[in-house]
Amino acid sequence: MVKLSEETIRLLKQDILSILYEDFKKSRFTKDIARELRRDKEFTLKLLVEMRELGWVNEVLGRGALGNRKRWKISEELVEVWRKKED
Repeated sequence: MVKLSEETIRLLKQDILSILYEDFKKSRFTKDIARELRRDKEFTLKLLVEMRELGWVNEVLGRGALGNRKRWKISEELVEVWRKKED
C-alpha cells in the first residue's frame, strides 16, 4: 500500500470539506464523497472520522447510517467561518 504524505492527506481533507460545503444543508453518504474524491470508501471513512474528532464535520445519525453508510455534514462552525471569509 502506498503511503500518502501529510500534505496529500491535508489536501484530501480540504477536498472533502469543499464537497460538503457545496450543499451544506444536505448530508452526504461516505460512498458519494469517496466517489468524488476517487478514493475507496474505507480510506474516505478514516479521513472523515479524523475530521469529526477535530470538529470539522458531523456524522448524521438516522436511517441507513450503519457501517460505511454513514452520512456527513460540514460543521456549522466551519460554515460560519467560510461565510465570513466570503464577505
